[in-house]
Amino acid sequence: MSLLDAHNSTVRADTLVSVGISPTGDPHVGTLGQLESAVAFQEAGFDVQAVLADQVVYNARGGSLSPLTALAEHYAAFLRERGFDPRKGDLVVQSESFDILSTAFRLAPDYDPDAESGEGSGDEEEDHEPTAFEEALAAAYEGVETPGDASAFSEQCCGLLLAADTVSPLESDKYERVLLVLGADNVGLGSRVDDLRATAGVAGSVVGLYSHLVPGVDDTPKMSKSIPGSSIHLGMAPDEVRERVRDPALDAPDPAESVVYRMLRHASPFGGTERAALRESCAAGDDRWTDAVEEYADYLAEAADQWQQTG
Repeated sequence: MSLLDAHNSTVRADTLVSVGISPTGDPHVGTLGQLESAVAFQEAGFDVQAVLADQVVYNARGGSLSPLTALAEHYAAFLRERGFDPRKGDLVVQSESFDILSTAFRLAPDYDPDAESGEGSGDEEEDHEPTAFEEALAAAYEGVETPGDASAFSEQCCGLLLAADTVSPLESDKYERVLLVLGADNVGLGSRVDDLRATAGVAGSVVGLYSHLVPGVDDTPKMSKSIPGSSIHLGMAPDEVRERVRDPALDAPDPAESVVYRMLRHASPFGGTERAALRESCAAGDDRWTDAVEEYADYLAEAADQWQQTG
């Protein structure tokens, strides 16, 4: 074994990758990408925990916890079908984890839901001008009514629970760091959780890894289970999924403007080298791209069928 291989092996052994999913409905393409990242990190040799955050959804919305837990169990079964090996990682239903709730209580004295810390905090935050994406996302959510009757205090617990998901594995002394996998709309969250960890006196570190977002199919800035009509999701009939992927309105010669290419980049049967080649094919509009769109339509349709048959 080379020194580099030994170093990489040590880093993998000391690192836990944490992927969190909020079970608020059928997974869309962005959610599928998150689930597949958990499998990919396992295949790369990392320990992975996949947290199904039913408790966060309950605290945000109120209502009944039992259907959220049932949906979380559906996600767990689907993730196993997609290749996640629970013998090499943890599938955690948040409401059933004593460790997470115990860590939340440990962090609570130092948790301030209104505090600004970490990346984009302090004076920089005050001077921050919203980006076009942030303004468009805020506008998309503005008219969305979230069901539920949760109190303001209950809603404030959501951030604490997310931090506890991430910090809890460090309390076992098995890991030196947690790599928190998030969408790019959460940039800075990893450092804020790490600040809370340090203030609470928990050894280790938390590092954020931020993935690309998948744009909405209706010109919204991202697919979201909370924005009606914004997504291609796995609750659709497989033939409808195929039809949506093949819709010329979702493609464009510029890969940055092609919803299909950006979906394919995020959740895909194609490897990294092939995705790079398909970027060129998308721009050229050649036969390989036409074939890839068909392959991708079948891939998502099969995922939809698997989701609907699982649970």
